[in-house]
Amino acid sequence: MSISGTLKRGLFHTFGVLTIPIAALFLPKTILLISLGAAIFIFLAFELTRLKVPGVNRWFLSVFKPLLRGEEASRLTGTGYTLVGALIAFLVFPRDIAVVAVSFLAVGDAMATMVGKWIGRTRLPGKGKTGKGKTLEGSLACFISCLIVGFICYFAGLDVGLLAILVGALGATVAEAIPLPRPLNDNLTIPLFAGLVMVAVQCV
Repeated sequence: MSISGTLKRGLFHTFGVLTIPIAALFLPKTILLISLGAAIFIFLAFELTRLKVPGVNRWFLSVFKPLLRGEEASRLTGTGYTLVGALIAFLVFPRDIAVVAVSFLAVGDAMATMVGKWIGRTRLPGKGKTGKGKTLEGSLACFISCLIVGFICYFAGLDVGLLAILVGALGATVAEAIPLPRPLNDNLTIPLFAGLVMVAVQCV
């Protein structure tokens, strides 16, 4: 993917995913969960349809190809994993921790990809989504951006401690950096792992 394509995808990912935690701050939990469940059902139904009907897939690719990775032309896109990860996070974690965890996904994952693509030189062990190892530079960008997002949430009054934010940012970075076997996707694992370690720290 070109640098401009990476930027478009990163911005789309960031602002698209951020709509979920922002909505969570204003919607009752039941309505949020029902909305996420409905979105998952509709999205997965469309994904399965376009993967089985070539004409639908051609139309989809003609519109959204700049925002997709190459392998997503014939596989599920990351959006479905994002929705499922967000739904599980808001089901099992306190609201404020889930908000921070999903925000880590929105910003940290995109920053890791963009920085890794643009200036990443030091490869980490294993292979990522592109078939190449994740980069140390990308992981540092993920960690720093997650810390910034976490501090913003803390000073905005969310009930998440600074130590939990630090550990959660580290957890999100580790989840982003670890190569995952298919069908796992870091859009699913980042918010769940980050949320889990934040809950663990908050309970200590």
